[in-house]
Amino acid sequence: MKLLVLLALTAVVLADLCPRNKKGGLQKGPRKFSEGAKSAVRVAGTALFTLSCSELSDSLESVVFEGDCAHLTEQAMCYGYTMKKKYENQTEPVSYGQLVNDVDGVRDMGNVACGFAADCYDQIAAAVKKCEDGNPNFVEQTLEAAEVLYSATYKSEVQKIADSSSEPLFKELANLVMDNFNSAADIEAALNSFFSKENQSEIVTDAEFARKQFITTAQEFCDDGCFDKSAAFFKPLFSAMDGGQCTIASEFCGPCQRNAANFLYGNEDVVMPCCLKEVAETSIQAYNRVEQKYRAIIDRFDADLSEQLSDEANYRIKGIVNELKEQSACIKEVYDANKPECA
Repeated sequence: MKLLVLLALTAVVLADLCPRNKKGGLQKGPRKFSEGAKSAVRVAGTALFTLSCSELSDSLESVVFEGDCAHLTEQAMCYGYTMKKKYENQTEPVSYGQLVNDVDGVRDMGNVACGFAADCYDQIAAAVKKCEDGNPNFVEQTLEAAEVLYSATYKSEVQKIADSSSEPLFKELANLVMDNFNSAADIEAALNSFFSKENQSEIVTDAEFARKQFITTAQEFCDDGCFDKSAAFFKPLFSAMDGGQCTIASEFCGPCQRNAANFLYGNEDVVMPCCLKEVAETSIQAYNRVEQKYRAIIDRFDADLSEQLSDEANYRIKGIVNELKEQSACIKEVYDANKPECA
């Protein structure tokens, strides 16, 4: 067991997702990408925390990018840069063949997260708690600063994106949000209109349960080396699915489903790992629990939203929902036929 732990830790350290120069530093592309992210964090820190927590305002960059967060954030920046460069100019739909080449990167980034995410979270949480302990109005003042920052900087940018979008549904939803939500008070009022005090209390309890369940599931996933096992499963599966009439990764039903089913049927060499099944089953149970418990509220929200959108937008939403249901049913059919028997 100690050898397995040692090998796992070694894999995390050696899984470097960053293109580096001869001196070991980041190459120009990812370095510029990372510097842009750090600059954005510095600006946000100044805007959000100058009044509510000056110490965090001055140190936010080091809290997020140094110490226990250093390796995780560097690798995340490099991974983000790599994916951005790969897909930013692509106009054709993504294929399963392309996803095959992305599996190793997802695996390596996942393993890095397994090794460093918890400590990074604790570092950030400790900095925020220090602000809360030092200022009883920390949350309220930070929210007020966020409202000012949004109105002064981002609202016009969101409006430009909405106006330039070729998707009518996105335009309507963006304008609806901007017209109705300009402050934390607006959001609170909307929540109060949909959720009773009892509902809100139940949601807080359910959210805390979901948080703990997520942490437990994620830890078990990491401890079992499930990113490696999942990559060993998906890589040959995606490769077998690619080709023929299966050319678009977002469309599973039809040719892609048949290719997947044919590959997995009776295949003893490529079997879904039990740790992946555990995540799938936990996610399905959580979805069913929320859907059943809050169905009436969801229906009321849907009806309210529908009244505020055009017929064209409502028709588009209906099409998206039906497509998601169809694709989910096809995935479930293959999953149910091939999920492993686990203890």
